[in-house]
Amino acid sequence: MHVLGLVAVGFGLAILRLWTRSADLSVVVVVLGLTGFIAGCGAIYVTAYMVGTRITVTADGILVTHWFRSTATVASRDIARVVRCSVTPQDPANARPAVFALSPGGRCVLSLYAERWDEGDLDRIWKYVGVSPEGTFRDVVRDGDLGARFPGAF
Repeated sequence: MHVLGLVAVGFGLAILRLWTRSADLSVVVVVLGLTGFIAGCGAIYVTAYMVGTRITVTADGILVTHWFRSTATVASRDIARVVRCSVTPQDPANARPAVFALSPGGRCVLSLYAERWDEGDLDRIWKYVGVSPEGTFRDVVRDGDLGARFPGAF
């Protein structure tokens, strides 16, 4: 919503500039106009990403579609273990909830940042696959420790 306000201010100043024909407002109009344009493009990007990414469960497996085109497929039989945790580069306060689906050999075959998915929806996926998730999103793991926590997964 803030982006729309910024764009509206940019357009308002542009109209004011055309109406007054003052040279002093030209720099302000250009800066606000470009800022509004960049912010608008960012909002469109985020919206397209959110709308274009989905998880589909079929009889054959799980399909994760990114940006309307790129689809990752994981067969249900390839998932032996599902782990919930939160991942952070450094500060545990900035941890992002994540779900890792591991194969019988311990290799990570699917990873999702869970913050954008409803926990109940994710649990229904694992129930359909026949695997109970382990752990909670309160378990924090640093990026550098993922290899030690899940040997051979990454």
